[in-house]
Amino acid sequence: MPPLDEPNVALDAPAAPLAEAPTKVGPLFLTLFGLMNFGLYLTVMMPALFSLPYKIQQLTPDDKAVTLGLVSAIGAVASIIAGPMAGVLSDHTVSRWGRRRPWLIGGLAVVLVGSIGVALAPSVPLLVAGWVIVCLGGAGTSAAITPVVAERVPEAQRGTVGAIVGVATQLGGVLGYTIGGLLTGNLVLLFAAPVILFAVLALVYTFAFPDSTAPTQRTTIAQAFRALAFNPRTHRDFSLVWLGKLLMQTALAFLTTYQLYFLGDRLGFTPEEAGQKLALVGGIGIVVTMTFAVVSGMLSDKLRRRRVFVMTASVLTASGLGLMAFADGFGLFFAAVLFVLGAAGMFGSTDVAMASDLVPDREEAGRWMSIYNLAATLPGSFAPLLGSGLLLLGDPSGGNYTAMFLAGAIIALGTGIVTSFVRGVR
Repeated sequence: MPPLDEPNVALDAPAAPLAEAPTKVGPLFLTLFGLMNFGLYLTVMMPALFSLPYKIQQLTPDDKAVTLGLVSAIGAVASIIAGPMAGVLSDHTVSRWGRRRPWLIGGLAVVLVGSIGVALAPSVPLLVAGWVIVCLGGAGTSAAITPVVAERVPEAQRGTVGAIVGVATQLGGVLGYTIGGLLTGNLVLLFAAPVILFAVLALVYTFAFPDSTAPTQRTTIAQAFRALAFNPRTHRDFSLVWLGKLLMQTALAFLTTYQLYFLGDRLGFTPEEAGQKLALVGGIGIVVTMTFAVVSGMLSDKLRRRRVFVMTASVLTASGLGLMAFADGFGLFFAAVLFVLGAAGMFGSTDVAMASDLVPDREEAGRWMSIYNLAATLPGSFAPLLGSGLLLLGDPSGGNYTAMFLAGAIIALGTGIVTSFVRGVR
């Protein structure tokens, strides 16, 4: 959790005054923002779930799990350093394009260069270098998109927008498998295609809606670093949401990182067959995800409640991972994934709404939402390595999936426990 750097104060001290409340957003905004988020998550999820493991398996088939964990961890460290920094700097970026748009366009260009580098890498060190470039560019795109809900969307619509983002996330994962399975014969297209689609969708959004403007004062790099630190006791509820997000993403990382290998090591599928199976599961599961995301998001707006949905999602995730731990056939694997996908839809639509409700200062939404987003990227620095360590427990070949998924189930339950202590929203 971010470090303490402020004097002792009472719990839940009043937040800084917010900017004028945003006005209701319309169908065009919801559509284009949803499509842009689909592009973002296709770019994020396709490498995480398929492209990167596939490439690594080609380079180091005998040490694929450990190599994947190492590469993922290094990339996550790059994201951890660059992500919050980009968020703070974007808050204070003054340009004729606005304050978020330069980070979106520049980040896309960097991601494309890095993706092509990963595709062409003949060795693991060069692959790592390309992947770090991808992660640095991704920090820029996230800094441009993550603050939008807090800046532009009124509280009464945040659950609905969160549902749209949740659906976009799952669509990105499902189509990532489908597209990945079709492009295995061309590694450059495998890595570059989602970035190009993201760029097109992002440009449509940026031309349709004006960018927000930054305060006239600029900030230095040193000031930006200082802005990343805050006292969790001052903003207790926001810190609890941050911790809950961290725990959930850690649990989910065990599944997203190693499910391709699970299908091969335990169930005996080839990488191509596993990709097809995952696309099938995701194609059916997206109906479940969309239902959970949309219904949960809309109900959370209508009932003005967030916590119950996040707590329920933590229980569903734990149930799915617990079932996954003992899955010995594709049917049980399918059922376990559906539990997790439903939970992910519910969590994604309501947790981001809860975090946006609790942003201490909307004028610095880039700073606060980048800190929130850090809870999603931080697990990437240790969860794959932790997962690979759990896989080695009692099994030198690295196949103890039971231990890894049971640990994930316990961690997921921690999200519900932490969320029960939030008091600023119901």
